[in-house]
Amino acid sequence: MKKNRVTSTLLALLVMTAGVGGIKSQLSVAQAASNTSSVSLLDIDFKLDNQQQFIQKIAPVAQKAAKKYNLYPSVMMAQAILESNWGSSTISQAPYNNFFGIKGSYNKASVAMATQEWSADKDYYTIKANFRTYPDMKASFNDNGMQLRSNPYYSGVWRENITSYQEAADWLQGRYATDPDYASKLKGLIRHYNLTQYDGRGSESAPHVENVDNGFTVQVPSQHAPVNFYSPLGVALPSQHLNSGASRTCSEVRFINGQKFYRVSTYEWLKADDVVVVND
Repeated sequence: MKKNRVTSTLLALLVMTAGVGGIKSQLSVAQAASNTSSVSLLDIDFKLDNQQQFIQKIAPVAQKAAKKYNLYPSVMMAQAILESNWGSSTISQAPYNNFFGIKGSYNKASVAMATQEWSADKDYYTIKANFRTYPDMKASFNDNGMQLRSNPYYSGVWRENITSYQEAADWLQGRYATDPDYASKLKGLIRHYNLTQYDGRGSESAPHVENVDNGFTVQVPSQHAPVNFYSPLGVALPSQHLNSGASRTCSEVRFINGQKFYRVSTYEWLKADDVVVVND
């Protein structure tokens, strides 16, 4: 039958476009090749089925990890799809289970592999790097969430700081990956596969914020020094402290799980119990 005569080149193109353009891109590639082959939907259904299976596989894992760190599950899922090429990349499969292309080591475990980077002067180029390896998919998703949550550099993807998955995707552009089209690819995947259906309403412990019309000063008393700085979700920032007698100007008050925090910089908060108000 003619429909079975799909060239290897066409199949390669279908795989390359599936992660970004989805069904529409696959059809356009198939149509572009119609001068040499007769292609029906049956020829690409196997790929579409695999995509839906992958989405169903990662959805509950992404939702749990995203809820834990108050991130958008849709963005996490789109990242996993893009970074792992629908779970087909070598690094995402056992025994590596790295679905997000995170470099470095995890519990001292890593593997060296070739990867593509991008820069304005070099365009796309290949390097060899060490990538984290995980015992399973759950560990990979949790580690990705922890990396995004623990570093204020990624605060633009925290749900309490933004109002949409689009903002989260835009924040990752140039930060999480060097691909100049990273944000648009993530948003395209989310729209096309309706990944927002997995977002829910976010963390039930989302913080309550009260704006401060006129800033006031808080100071660290001697009995509390040194005190920790905290993230906008009330997570202590490692190795960041404020010494006795030091003061900061508060611009916002936030209640997280019943505890009061004072905002003293863009990404730094002080616990109200650790400081005293010296003027207001």
